[in-house]
Amino acid sequence: MALIQGIPGEFEPQPWGEAILRSRELLLLRIARRPPDHEVRLPGLATTPLHVVEDRTGKALTWRHDGDDLIVRLPGSGEPPLVRVALQGKLRIVPPDTVTANADGVWDVTPTGTTAHLVARRSADVAVRFLGPMDPDAQQHIRLAGRRYVVSGHQLLRSTIGPFPMPARRVLPLLVPTGVRRMLVAPVGTVLASIHPGTSGELTVLVTNFGRGRARGEVVLPLPPGWSATDRGWTFDDLAAGRSIGWATRLAGPAGAHELQLRLEAGRRSASSPYVIHL
Repeated sequence: MALIQGIPGEFEPQPWGEAILRSRELLLLRIARRPPDHEVRLPGLATTPLHVVEDRTGKALTWRHDGDDLIVRLPGSGEPPLVRVALQGKLRIVPPDTVTANADGVWDVTPTGTTAHLVARRSADVAVRFLGPMDPDAQQHIRLAGRRYVVSGHQLLRSTIGPFPMPARRVLPLLVPTGVRRMLVAPVGTVLASIHPGTSGELTVLVTNFGRGRARGEVVLPLPPGWSATDRGWTFDDLAAGRSIGWATRLAGPAGAHELQLRLEAGRRSASSPYVIHL
């Protein structure tokens, strides 16, 4: 049984060929290139197969689930077969851009298209903070988990939007407003610290209050040996619900990619999102 409840959709081309939906509950795997280990992996199949057979002979093929991926063992010789996958229900998929919340129930998403896909580890009411150069005068429709808010671009720029009732282990789409470059999603009640890089070693440390009351606390930027920063620690007081506060600093250190994570003290619902910095 798949671990995540997916959504209706189609599969992208695969390294070994393509997966085609022949009917609501029948999937065909056209194998154009046989993998060296004779196993094909179809990522993101959320519907459990009923049986998997070679189309020409009707011979049953060995298959297994690896998370939400289907792995089929091909015959060891001969031409690459056409594989028929009978499904136990309608085809549902886990899109390749799906992001699962981290251990704190937080998503830190850099969208690659007009829709992001989120999966919660456990049920929770969440709120969303959109970041990017959005039009403050544009009206936006924010939909997630069966709930919709109509807000102005000005409101998106200055506060969190929500709450949204996220169910556990179910793929849910979130439309990305024009201009959004990053989205922070967290359970209501969380105070979240995040890192936002600029140019030439500059970055902004942001603290967002996803709670319903005011927040206060302290945030520190730990650095690897040999690194330095113009500022490494900040305090905040009386941060209103839904609002963010930020501070700028400049880093110096070895060239390359490095993961940094803030240390936040703002009560028991404090959380910090790691970020990979390129110097």
